[in-house]
Amino acid sequence: MKKYVSKIFAALFAVLIATSLSTLPAPVAGQTTTAQENAMDFIENILPIDLSKYNDIKLLNDFIDEHTHHNGTVFRKINDLTYELTAENRELRIDIAFERGIMTYCSLSTVMGSVITNAQYGNAVDGARAFLEKYQAYANIDSNNLIAMLDSVDITQNSTITTENAKLTVKNVYWSDRYQTTFIWVQVINGVEYPAISLAVDSEGNFLSVSDTRNLYTIGDTSINVSMEQAVDLAIEGLKSYSYEMPDGSIVKDFKVSKDAVMVSLETGPIDYVNYVLGPYYDVRLYLDEVYPGNVFGITVFLWANTGKIISISNMASGGIGYSDITAPTDNATVSTPNSNMLIIGATAGAIIAILATSILIAKKKRA
Repeated sequence: MKKYVSKIFAALFAVLIATSLSTLPAPVAGQTTTAQENAMDFIENILPIDLSKYNDIKLLNDFIDEHTHHNGTVFRKINDLTYELTAENRELRIDIAFERGIMTYCSLSTVMGSVITNAQYGNAVDGARAFLEKYQAYANIDSNNLIAMLDSVDITQNSTITTENAKLTVKNVYWSDRYQTTFIWVQVINGVEYPAISLAVDSEGNFLSVSDTRNLYTIGDTSINVSMEQAVDLAIEGLKSYSYEMPDGSIVKDFKVSKDAVMVSLETGPIDYVNYVLGPYYDVRLYLDEVYPGNVFGITVFLWANTGKIISISNMASGGIGYSDITAPTDNATVSTPNSNMLIIGATAGAIIAILATSILIAKKKRA
């Protein structure tokens, strides 16, 4: 008799980018002016910085990250820019990223001295609220429901607040010689978390970073027609037609899986890369009965939560022995690159970006 026992873990920054994808810097061509204009608009009108106190603003870097499929096809371009602001005994760096012309990430870091701000706040909550109230007009997204959740937050400890369709997670850390609080809001649909916005401020409420993919992605079919137990069964069934090739040409197949150690999580990822549409999928980790050639100790299977169709299969391995996957369980399934320990479909990008929080369920079989 099988029983599934669950544990919930919250994850920070995400993100959730497929390890089978590569990120390649490339010179900016044709888009530089627009990206720089957008960046300066955000710096001048949204960031709580007193620019009149800085002597110089210099563009240090402007490049494009190209994300590619394993077959080499480019499907995402992220424009990353870095600015340097200097004043007497002060130096500030601003990193900002745009994708499809949408600001998805911005952070401040001090090289020397402190940031010259144009506002003072009482605490982290006040600073977060002030930023969101100003930022929501820029993003053209009503964030009043997210702002209202700040009224109930306890910043003295790590905590989580949930409503019917949203969740706010608060994380406190000591980083780079100061305390900082990160507020992470996610949208919740059918119990699955979709990306929203992550905002970090210091203990005095001063802005540190923001990541936001709400305008970048749309949410598609959110239905979950496959149960967790069915997802495990479908993953094990798909494993029957899976194999990989060792450097010496030998084929490894016919894997045996122990249902006593199966890890399953319900995630969100792009169901349409071209149009940036998200949907729910299962991440199933199947741990093998023994270590197979290439130090493969498990298999990762991704499948859609609405149809049960397998997206991809890849190996979990330790060590440095190379191998290649040679078969996939379905005609349209993608296959991982050699030596990939696991494949994760992501909803955030580049320099990045926020994370999706995930609910991890550990499935174990117990006998009466």
